[in-house]
Order: sequence, then C-alpha cells, then structure tokens
Amino acid sequence: MSLEDQTSSSATGKKPNPPRKHHFIPQFLLGQWTTNDGKLWRFMQPAPGKIAVKSVSPAEIGYEEYLYATPGLPPEKAQQVEQHFMSPLDSLAADAQQMLLAGQASKMPQKERSSWSRFIMSQWFRTPAGLSYFKEAMGLVLKARDEPLNARYQEIRKEGDPERLEDAIAALGPDFAEGAAMDLLRRMSDDPKLGHKLNNMRWFVVDILAGDELLISDAAFQQSQAGILSPQGYMTIPIAPRKLFVAVTRQSTADAIRAIPVAELARRNNSAVVRHASIFVGATDRSQEGFIREHFGKEEHRTMIRSLAEEYRSDAKGGEDSTNG
Repeated sequence: MSLEDQTSSSATGKKPNPPRKHHFIPQFLLGQWTTNDGKLWRFMQPAPGKIAVKSVSPAEIGYEEYLYATPGLPPEKAQQVEQHFMSPLDSLAADAQQMLLAGQASKMPQKERSSWSRFIMSQWFRTPAGLSYFKEAMGLVLKARDEPLNARYQEIRKEGDPERLEDAIAALGPDFAEGAAMDLLRRMSDDPKLGHKLNNMRWFVVDILAGDELLISDAAFQQSQAGILSPQGYMTIPIAPRKLFVAVTRQSTADAIRAIPVAELARRNNSAVVRHASIFVGATDRSQEGFIREHFGKEEHRTMIRSLAEEYRSDAKGGEDSTNG
C-alpha cells in the first residue's frame, strides 16, 4: 500500500501555517534520546576543530528551514512535500517504531512494516547533503543529451520551440530541475518494488545491555558498502539509546552481527554515526563528549545518492572533454 493510499483521507484540508522547520531526522526518533526535562544533548561543529554543546528539545535539532520546499510554486503549494508526504510518512513510521521497541520486529503487520521500509527509503534522500546530491544528479540528467528522447522531441517540436530537447528543458529555468527532483524524491521514497524487497529482509533489534549508549546523528542510517540488497547486505539505525534496528539480506549476516558482543557493536555503530556526521550528534548525556569531539565528521559519508551524483558529474565532464577535443 502506498503512502498516498494510507493518508488520502487525512490530506484533504489545507494547513494555514505550513511549518518552516523540516526535520530530516524526525522528532519521534530524536525523542528517544530525551531525558526527564524533555531535552537531549546536541553536539555541533560550527567550525573545524570546534564543538558546540547544548541541551535542546527534539524540535531544535535535525532540521533545516524549508528543506523540502519546492521552488517555483506558489506559497500554498511550495511545502506540499513536507506537509503531504514527509509529515504523514514520519507519523506512520512512529507507530512502526513503537512495535520495534516492543520487540515485535518479526511480527509486524504489513502496514507497519511498509511504513518502516518507507521511512528507511526516505533516509537515502532527505538529509540536506542527500537532497543536494539528488538535485545535482537530476540537473545533470536533464542537461545530458539523450538521443532517443531528442528524436521523440523532434517529432513533437513545434515551430519556434528550441531545436534540442536539452535547450527546451534549460528554457524552463533552474526551478524545473529542483521541482522534478522533489517529485522524484517522493516517488522513490514510496517505490513499491524496492519497498517489497526491504519488507522481505530479515529484521531484528539488538538490545544494547552493556557498554556505552548508542548515539544518533544526521548519519544515523548506516549500510554495507556493497549495498543494502547485496548478498551480504545490511543496514542499521539506532531507534533508542539501547536499541539498534538491523535489517539483513541473509541469515548468515544476521548470525555474524548477533555474534558481536553488544558493547563492541555499540562502539562500532557509534564510531560510524559520529565519524560520518556533518551537522550534529545527539546523546542523552555528555558522558561520551570526548569521543564525539575526537571523531566528529572525520570521514566522508559515502551514500548511494552521493555516488550517483558523482557518476553523473563524471559522465558530464567526460562529455564536455570529448566535445572540446
């Protein structure tokens, strides 16, 4: 069932005050790291080598203003991705998270399982960096010359239209590429074929009963280098300070992960989450402050979307070189 099917009945009215804070790490997830005062500790790096620490509410972390706004649309429609897609997606994922926290990973009904898979798919695109790479890739695709599409364009081109398809697209202005990217982001985050594959992975939650608590960051979602759906594929995301969600392709991978002592598993996951962070790290307290200061943002976060953008960028440069040569 698509997100549109699940939320059609609740998305009919217009919200008078669209939210300006668009959370790429949703508040339902961040809320698990809050303490009795309803706040968690936020570690940020405003300048290289400098870490700023502050106690904040989930509303003040993991967001960027108007991140999912679609340029070129009137104000009442510009935030449709946030209002009618991301917000309902997170609401349904919050229900699924409660089942995961309750130890029902292997017993989740189809609706909740699909909701969590959709949330996972959105994590590939929805961070500021991921969205930037996605928009870049879309812009490069639209600029590239596609002979079959150009041939079709010539068949329907009217007098006065640009001679080439890429020129016609360029004439639509820069907002067209960004708008197309936002539409495709929504479609890919709700892709039924990929969602079905994720639903069929082996899911489980590891209880971190020893060692340090899990940390969360803008790089909370981690995956195997070979790809999530590869034979040895896996993904992880902390869903609470003492609970790590894991999905694997094969049972042998699950067995290997379960064989790791939980304190070591937490250490490895925290290392990846902190070293790949570029915006923030969140924690329940300051006990791991030294670790965070030492490792914050030390590694580039290699994601599928970043690799895709770099591939298109390389292809575009190769095309320019061959033309100039």
